[in-house]
Amino acid sequence: MNFFIVSVTLIIVAMIVTLIIHPDISRVQEFLDSRSSDQVSEADGLTKVWAYIVNNGFMVPLQMFVIALIPIQFLYFINVVSTSIITGFVYGVVLQLDIKQGSEVILSAVPYTFFEIIAYCIFAAVLFKLNQAVRSRLKRIFKKDHTREESNTIIKRLLGTFLTYGVFVLPLIIVAAFMETYVADMILNLF
Repeated sequence: MNFFIVSVTLIIVAMIVTLIIHPDISRVQEFLDSRSSDQVSEADGLTKVWAYIVNNGFMVPLQMFVIALIPIQFLYFINVVSTSIITGFVYGVVLQLDIKQGSEVILSAVPYTFFEIIAYCIFAAVLFKLNQAVRSRLKRIFKKDHTREESNTIIKRLLGTFLTYGVFVLPLIIVAAFMETYVADMILNLF
């Protein structure tokens, strides 16, 4: 829950800061075009859903997992932070362009954004425990205290990480991908 609160706060702060500084829209468009994957931007329908699942469901969690093995606390949360800041920035830009249409775009994006951010936050919470076990193990190595219990903890944390990913994170990302591809457009068409 703490990770989710931080993420939502970052989205709101980034949106407010973007509204205050009024960035040059043409440069923002160039930046966003350069950041978007060709596979996602040129896809439609189920191809687009699959592209989102591959990126958001496999690549980003894999990056988070690998980074969690580095014994530095909260480093694995960088992907969630950057996603939240970029989301808030985009929300601020669309509001700057047109308040009414920007509000409609944001309302259509909130459902899939919620699912995506909550999935990443659940994964970050599990990675917190894994990273804690890795750091604890490293401390014990330097203290020359080699206990079996510590290795079992890392194995349990790894299994818990994979289980949580398979049961909660990946399904939430799949739901978010379908919502981003189909539901967002349906909500936008209601306005």
